[in-house]
Amino acid sequence: MKNSIYILTTLFCGTLFAQNAPTEVKEETEVKTVAFEKNDKMHKGKIKVVTKETSNVKLDANDVDKVNQDRISATKKVQKTVMIDNDKDAAYDILTKETFYVNDNKDFRFSPSESGFDIAFSEERDDFINVGEAWNTQNKGIYIITAKTYSGIGYFDKNGNFVVEYYDDASGKIHTTTYAEKNIDS
Repeated sequence: MKNSIYILTTLFCGTLFAQNAPTEVKEETEVKTVAFEKNDKMHKGKIKVVTKETSNVKLDANDVDKVNQDRISATKKVQKTVMIDNDKDAAYDILTKETFYVNDNKDFRFSPSESGFDIAFSEERDDFINVGEAWNTQNKGIYIITAKTYSGIGYFDKNGNFVVEYYDDASGKIHTTTYAEKNIDS
């Protein structure tokens, strides 16, 4: 009887774990040694930049019976963590952790701040312009958003997208804007 319960439990748990959507994770670490001046003395420190890309794996539906299937455009979430080691301990201290999203074919960067995070956008890859802020509230996971074009509330949905709900005076309606994980061609 015990063996039957163990087998059924193993089959049930194995089935649950097998249902996860396939994802691809790429992580790149770059370490640089830098010299800086502090109290009129030159010191050396290390800067470590860890870039982690997580993307969904999607295959072309026309290739379903083929062994070698073509990949189609997938969503990607990019997190960039910048750390510094400029003290006596062996651990790195985190300076910033940025996450990149896309909305209306524009790239957005969410950078942490003391009260929540800053929102910047770019039509080019490297030229980001600050467009708003998100403040933490007492309700975990809910943010107050103030931006140049609207103000409202925001939250992360179950897919990791950032959703903002705001009132539009011109239409007299509540609108929703979703910052989706970044789209790429694989």
